[in-house]
Amino acid sequence: AHPRCGGDAGAPLPPMSPLPPLGPRQLAYTADAVQAAASVAPPATRRKLHHRRRAPGSTASTWASALLLAACLWRAAGQTGEPTDWTDVCTAEDLAPYRDALCKKTFLVSQLAFNPLGPKKISEMTVILQPSERIPQDDWLARTQYIDIFMPGFVPIGTQNIGMATKIDLTLTAMNPIDVAVAPEDGYNTVVNPLFSSKAVYNTLDGVLRLTINKPLQMLANRDTEVRICCVRLPNESPENDPRFRIWAPTNEGTLSILDEAIKSTPYIDPGFQFQFLQVTFDPPVSQQLCTITFTMRSANDLKDRQQVILYIPQIIRTTDADGVIEFTTAGSSNPLDWMYFSAEAIWNNTEKSIAFFLREGQVLQAGKAVTVTTLEGDFRLPMSIDQNSPDIKAEARSFDGIDEIIAMTPVMQSSNVPEIRTFLYSRLSYGEVRPLVQTDVTFSFLTNRPMFVGSQIYLRLAGFRSEVVDVVLLGPTRFNFLNHMGRYYIPDNLMVLDVTRNLYSDEMVTDVVFSGLFLPPAMYENDPSIRVWTSDKNATKEPVQTSPELCGDVCGGEQKTFIRSQVAFDPMEPRLPANITFTILPSIFFYTGDQIVLHLYGFICQSSFIPLLGPGASKIEQQAGIWTGDNYQLVLTVARNKVIDNVNPLIVTIGRDTNFRLPGLLSRNDGTLRIEGRGALVEERPFKKVPQMGDEKSVISSRVDIEPKPQYSPNPNRPYARIVISFILNSDVLPNSRITITLGGLMRNPPAVQDTPIGRSFGRSGEVVISGKNAPLFYGVGRWNHDACELTLRVKPLYIYAGEFVRFFLERDMYFQLPAASYRTDPGYTIAIPGAGIAQQQFLYSTKWVDREKRFLNTEIIYGDGDSVVYPGESPDFNFKFEPNVDLGAGTVVTLTLPGFQHSSSTVIFTAPENPVANEYDISLYIPTAEWDQVTSELRITVPVGSAIVQRTNIFRVRSIGTAGFMLPLTQLARNDPRLTIRADQSQYIYEEPIQLSPRVVRRTFLISRFQYLPPIKESIFLFVMTLQPAVNISYPQDIQIRLTGFRNSLSKQRIEITGPSRHYIRQAEAYWDEATEILNLPMIFNGPEIAADEMLEFRIEESQGFILPSKLQKNDPAVMITSLNNINWEPVKDSPMVGNQPYSPHRFCMIQYENMVRTPVPICEQARDCFPPLTDPCSAAELERCGCESRLNEQWSLTVQGFNLEDTDMMYFIPYEQLCSPADDTNLQLHPSAMSKTRDSAAFAGFRASEAGYFRICYWHTNVLFDIGFISVRPACESPFVNVGGTCVEHCPKTKVPIAGSCVRQPTPDPHEDSQALMLQVVMADPGVAGSHLSERDSEDQEVRYFTYRFQYELARLLDCSPSRIQIASLSKGSTLVNTIFIPVEENARATTTERSPAQLIYLLRALQSDTSSSMYDNAFFKTIDKPRSVEQAVSRVYNPAPIQVRECIDGVYRVFCMYSGDIMAPAASYSLFSFSVLAIIGTLIGIMLALWCLDFDKQRKIDEADYHRLITDPGSLPEDKQLEFAKSWLEGRFMGERWQSARQSPILALADGNAKSTGIIAKSAKPLPIADNNLDALGNGDTMAITDGEED
Repeated sequence: AHPRCGGDAGAPLPPMSPLPPLGPRQLAYTADAVQAAASVAPPATRRKLHHRRRAPGSTASTWASALLLAACLWRAAGQTGEPTDWTDVCTAEDLAPYRDALCKKTFLVSQLAFNPLGPKKISEMTVILQPSERIPQDDWLARTQYIDIFMPGFVPIGTQNIGMATKIDLTLTAMNPIDVAVAPEDGYNTVVNPLFSSKAVYNTLDGVLRLTINKPLQMLANRDTEVRICCVRLPNESPENDPRFRIWAPTNEGTLSILDEAIKSTPYIDPGFQFQFLQVTFDPPVSQQLCTITFTMRSANDLKDRQQVILYIPQIIRTTDADGVIEFTTAGSSNPLDWMYFSAEAIWNNTEKSIAFFLREGQVLQAGKAVTVTTLEGDFRLPMSIDQNSPDIKAEARSFDGIDEIIAMTPVMQSSNVPEIRTFLYSRLSYGEVRPLVQTDVTFSFLTNRPMFVGSQIYLRLAGFRSEVVDVVLLGPTRFNFLNHMGRYYIPDNLMVLDVTRNLYSDEMVTDVVFSGLFLPPAMYENDPSIRVWTSDKNATKEPVQTSPELCGDVCGGEQKTFIRSQVAFDPMEPRLPANITFTILPSIFFYTGDQIVLHLYGFICQSSFIPLLGPGASKIEQQAGIWTGDNYQLVLTVARNKVIDNVNPLIVTIGRDTNFRLPGLLSRNDGTLRIEGRGALVEERPFKKVPQMGDEKSVISSRVDIEPKPQYSPNPNRPYARIVISFILNSDVLPNSRITITLGGLMRNPPAVQDTPIGRSFGRSGEVVISGKNAPLFYGVGRWNHDACELTLRVKPLYIYAGEFVRFFLERDMYFQLPAASYRTDPGYTIAIPGAGIAQQQFLYSTKWVDREKRFLNTEIIYGDGDSVVYPGESPDFNFKFEPNVDLGAGTVVTLTLPGFQHSSSTVIFTAPENPVANEYDISLYIPTAEWDQVTSELRITVPVGSAIVQRTNIFRVRSIGTAGFMLPLTQLARNDPRLTIRADQSQYIYEEPIQLSPRVVRRTFLISRFQYLPPIKESIFLFVMTLQPAVNISYPQDIQIRLTGFRNSLSKQRIEITGPSRHYIRQAEAYWDEATEILNLPMIFNGPEIAADEMLEFRIEESQGFILPSKLQKNDPAVMITSLNNINWEPVKDSPMVGNQPYSPHRFCMIQYENMVRTPVPICEQARDCFPPLTDPCSAAELERCGCESRLNEQWSLTVQGFNLEDTDMMYFIPYEQLCSPADDTNLQLHPSAMSKTRDSAAFAGFRASEAGYFRICYWHTNVLFDIGFISVRPACESPFVNVGGTCVEHCPKTKVPIAGSCVRQPTPDPHEDSQALMLQVVMADPGVAGSHLSERDSEDQEVRYFTYRFQYELARLLDCSPSRIQIASLSKGSTLVNTIFIPVEENARATTTERSPAQLIYLLRALQSDTSSSMYDNAFFKTIDKPRSVEQAVSRVYNPAPIQVRECIDGVYRVFCMYSGDIMAPAASYSLFSFSVLAIIGTLIGIMLALWCLDFDKQRKIDEADYHRLITDPGSLPEDKQLEFAKSWLEGRFMGERWQSARQSPILALADGNAKSTGIIAKSAKPLPIADNNLDALGNGDTMAITDGEED
């Protein structure tokens, strides 16, 4: 009736027909929609249509609003008097401008459900929603749509959001069923295709739960969307359909797809009987500490009838860890008499972790009464942590018998927070430069479970890191949170300490701390556990840093952290007895204070746990002792305080024998039972690298592989499945958890499911296999089969397998192990290895040969090039190889071709496809592209890669000859089907080595053997020339053999050279022709003569008499020595010829200063000095060196360098005094260090020599087991001329008893006492003085120049010899240069006892010593520098000159002569003649007497033989003396025929020489006794001579 509706305000409404049912679109608007519609109406109407907002459940209000709006619209349409139809305001075109207000978007369904439902319960929440329109409706690809639900009073139970600490992540699961005929991944809001993100986020600040719709999905209209969210704690109570629960649909752009509205359906939460207040506190609330528990409760209902109040604390730990009675007190309660409410004792249930407090009988704990009970100290220990107001701490009230529930289990309202020990939820270490030992910045990133408050500390152990400073500067913004912006680094402990001085909320986001300038360790594992972090919280756990990069060398992934050396030695090495045990350990990293090296020494025995250590490294170990744990055989070495075990100097420690540390029964070489590991600075456990063998070798005493074929169960009878029985007995123990590796090469596991797949593939074949038998449980009943390696790996349980135990198990047929088509008995492909027992891989001692066929290659063939081409040695044709095995060659098998003499430029050989493919031949280069070539062994190894196999068919590969990529054939010939070319297979499938069946012949025009011998091989000497040749082809006329002998000469200038030797008959007239100009020796073949056949061995000789001389030097197999056969074999170097002249050069002259370890001579061999005269004898004299044109610099030190030709590293050198000769038996003064050889091997530098004495020393040089005298070395003291060395002091003159030798005073030979009084004359040779006129010797003694020369000579020589000039006189001067005959006069007799001057002999000895030393003061003297120098080093050393000194005497005229004039009488002439004659006759007579005596002694005293003796010699020779018998026998042997007439004897044929065939009649002896015949006379018989000596009864 409103005026705006077309009626009067006071007029009554016309009667209305019944309203039709309203559809969902007509009821889509609510009271809010009506209000919105009123807002767009005219102001008057808007005032009339104003209504009050109602709750969603107000149905009457909604209907009233709807009717009012409908009536208004009906009246506005016009007064017709007839009722109008209902209009859909959401679709009516005329209401389109008002559609957003009239048809508001809403959730048609919004429902929450909880399971379980109860106050304070932790429940899963189910949400069911249905929007009126799909959301988001547009731009859903760019817009993020949320669903927000306001849930007051709920507590989320989930995980903390990583991005924001005030938010909790809850798990969301899609629950819509999968539609029929729709794939799960295409279904709507299914588990596979959820509509919402899997995390619902609850904001604890505003109590809003947010659900995020996954892009590009949409929430569909007119369809329920159901999700389940875990978990929330329900409020204490809530009415049904509580209007406080709200829902809306915001977007990330700030818009609302659905406005805020109340959730339409929520369940009622009935509070029931409850506790008004529950509180639990812990004193002290410290993690993992003993505490008391205080429980305060106030019930909303009365508790009576001995009911019990049960407190549940699941994390708490009772110290006794058992059920039982506990005591408590109510001292903390408000009323001290509250103890009267409860029984005296409570009951602890250790299973439920609960305490039950029982009311006393008759007591009522009234509602609202608060009571506090407290346990006694020492009963309980707190867990790691308890959250504040933890929902896990609950209380309930039950009847006395525990059957009836009085108050449901309720979480406590308040509970103490037991802070969890701070741990690191995330930790990461990163480096500015990832390289070992580099100095770089190190970043530590971490996220903790709780904030780091002021006063707390972070400890970071950086094992192996180093720093130049203790206080390490921190970088980055977090440095302000730490003391002085630095970290304190304790280097011995590798410990970085960070003191927090400003709260660090590292629980909210990842925090980075950057340490400046740390040195990285030598090596680290990836995510190395030795890097640990913890906090200052009590009982904090040292956690490994979760992420850290690997530190490694050039190749990563290997043993970066290891023990470079780990070895053990025993002394004595007696099993089961105590010994001195020495460990040598060198890690690749550093071990710092507290780090441990753990030695696992299985089998060792010691009763003591404290093991004292000896040796140089013992001080680095804590208490200088190791800790021995006998149960697990571990010896722990802990690094001592402030000590470091580095990676340069090995740690050597010894356990003394007196410790009674006993050795095991036996050890194998490098036994795997002895292991080592590092702790702290982590090094993974690994075997010792060097362990000596002790006792018997560890081995498998018995081992068998018994194969039982089962062809009836196999699809291929030739390759049946089999039952495989494996058994073995060991002679040593196997450690627990050890691995046993059994290789069954050639066997293939081929289950039916993969029978049709290529045999190389491991899928379906590798994996676990079941093992059976009585010992199978020892290995957990399973093994792991590796198809690629044909290996069965078994892991032993934590049990020992003791020596001597028989272990047997088998693989049943249903494991589908398929046998190869052929087999061997005791196949080498079946092996067993047990590192845990120290047993290396070894072959099974027996295996079954299950079929008669043996494994072999059916066809093998080598083809060079295209097969039709002719190839020669040294060429590089294409190499093709075909082969067909009769078994499959699986992965890991190595096919080896032995190709002796072949060469390849690379160790990797590339295979290519055949040039002309042939049917039924299969190219292996498709899956084996390369092979490995070993030039040393001439072997080509083809390894079958993982995932592939060479099967039983004709396989082929080709090696192309492109550049240097192909094979070069041998330089020597190969026969057709040469047996040296072989093939074999090993490693996995074994086929024994066999010759390649087909290979072409390879031969070239060459000398297969060309060997020259020079006897002796001494340079520039005449020699015997032996030539041994073997041509590969025939040689005949006119293919003469020519030899180029570069550097050879013929000393006799011969051109025609005689050839000898077994093969000289091939050479025309056995003569060769020598051309000195071309240096070619021609061996002409004979026209129509014999032909030298191929492969025939030839030997030619040229004797020394032909005059050939070797050159000064020739290399071994010198390429300058060549040979050819004209127009047949090209010029080629002789293959084998000896080296000539390979020796050190001579002479070497060195100068060395005493006590220096280097020489002063830069050039030891001076070529100019060879022609220098007098020769150079003193290399320490710069003047002498300059005189001979040699390098005269002596102010620098040089290595002692020996020059020569082809010197060797094994050459040795030693020194002896020059007076001695080099002898092989003498090796004194041998050098201590090897020489430094030049690249061209023409010089060898020696070091380490030092001369302790001055003098001349001969240099002896060992080269190729030949001793050479290569020169000398002059050693002088550091005194400069004219000073000499006496006892380390430089003086001008030597003492009386010494003379200067090489600048040092040496004691002279002991003089004869009579020499002091003997004057001597010595001829001193000097160069002619430069005077005009005649020679001084031809002048008068009063000549002025003669007198001046005499004066200078006397006084200068006296000064040099340190004597009085009066003791030196010149007897005469002679020519021959200038020969000064000098008289040395002894000291007066009365002054000899007291004088300090030398005798004449000593003066001459001193003079010769000065003369021999060209560096002496004599050669610094201007007058005597022209004295005759020594003519050789021998003379300089021996100081012997000719002529020798002559003894002279002073005659009565004052002149010194050898003989003075006789002053007495002479014998008369008659007496002298008589004496002479008598003497001559006496001598002659004496000689004659001596001759006669000798003749008589030699006279033959043989008895005379008469006729009677002759007769007795024939009839009875034994009756005569032996000399007559001997003479008779000799006469017949010599043809003198004693006792016979000569002529008649001559005619006798017994010794007839003319006719050797004449019949011998013999000598008839009438005696039974044989004639004595001397053996030495039988040689008189000649060729054809016969002799018959018979008795009388035979002819």
